[in-house]
Amino acid sequence: METKQSNIITLKESRLFYKFAVPNILSLVLLSSAGIVDAIFIGRYVGEMSLAAVNTANPVFSFIWGLSMMIMIGGAVATGKLFGEQNNKEANAVFTSSIISVFAVTLIVSLLIYIFTENIIKLIGGSEKTTPIAVTYLKTILPFICFTTIGYGLSIFARVDGFPVLASVALITGAVSNIILDAIFIAVLDMGVKGAAYATGLSFIVSFSILFIHFMRKKGNLKISFQKPNILQVIKSSYNGLSEFLNEISVGITMALFNITMLKCANEEGVAAFSAINYIMWLGNMVNYGAADTLNPLISTNYGAGKYQRIKNILKTGAFFTFLNGVGIFITLSLFSHELTSLFIKNEESKAFCISVEFISFVKWAFLLSGINMVLSSYFTAMLLPKQSAVIASLRSLIMPYCMLLFLPKLFELKGVYFTLSVSELTTFLVAVTLFLLNYKVLLKR
Repeated sequence: METKQSNIITLKESRLFYKFAVPNILSLVLLSSAGIVDAIFIGRYVGEMSLAAVNTANPVFSFIWGLSMMIMIGGAVATGKLFGEQNNKEANAVFTSSIISVFAVTLIVSLLIYIFTENIIKLIGGSEKTTPIAVTYLKTILPFICFTTIGYGLSIFARVDGFPVLASVALITGAVSNIILDAIFIAVLDMGVKGAAYATGLSFIVSFSILFIHFMRKKGNLKISFQKPNILQVIKSSYNGLSEFLNEISVGITMALFNITMLKCANEEGVAAFSAINYIMWLGNMVNYGAADTLNPLISTNYGAGKYQRIKNILKTGAFFTFLNGVGIFITLSLFSHELTSLFIKNEESKAFCISVEFISFVKWAFLLSGINMVLSSYFTAMLLPKQSAVIASLRSLIMPYCMLLFLPKLFELKGVYFTLSVSELTTFLVAVTLFLLNYKVLLKR
């Protein structure tokens, strides 16, 4: 086993976590900045209606992203475990089969969405004003989607292979490219939502190219395997990534439900307000997700090597970090709600701006627990306990938000929408801790 792999099972746990987490968080924050920067340029240079339209289209990507993440995360966990067991040949086979499967799935789903774009947009909350804009945005960006699913998947496997900095550099370079292209296409050339779509799509190609070249150069343990793809192995490993699929698809469904509810309660201005909130939350959650996502290769590799005390220490470090981050986000949202909203909505006297500021005063409480919920979900995935992980993921991102949106707006009108996410995270936290305590006894025995 090479040094980069042995470090995962020998390096001090806290140092190991931050060595992998910092570049991963930085890359994810900058990767998510692609959508956030799009939103800032659209909101300030194109208008609130276009911002609402793009947010209406965003849930569509969750289905493609969810399927890809299920395959990639499941494959990465299996690969990490095989590395821990010194079985490099089988690890390479899982890696190759996962990449091929993601390409096929992304291609098929993207084609179906392209054919039925308008019907899908209307189904998930598009109004007469926002649907044409959302259709334009979606049809422009869909041809580029394969590059982002495969590119991000390659970054996950690069981290498992001991190259976290390279993975981050690839994603960061793509994010910086997107910012530059947004400025050119939207602010300078006035291309509107089409410009935002082209900027994001081209940035996907940049990240993919860097990682693809790395694996072609065969620098690490992971290499393209030329044996026949093992579809059964992909299905088996994907099952362990089920929570990632549920999490991503649930985010998309929940976003669509919020858009539909806000449209009913406050018209297009309400959707525009939620768009601003959604992007602010997205950035905060990316830090937590980056930390939680870091646990997958670290815990799975130590699990394969039988290092159970190290697993407990890594988990403690991850939970502590995400809690502190949640406190920091809470304070930031409490102090700078107006400034953050003004990034996306120019007119501070508008209805959308006022709704967004009020929404923040309620949603900020969710961040105190969301990171720990993500960490526990990733822990169960890495320990090959997909059912527990799936329960946590589906509760926080679909089941509870759906139930809350079904009842709270009827009781409290618009404020009922504001309560939804904080109540959902609290309920999920109680369930997640219960599941952890029940399964922790098994880990202690080992």
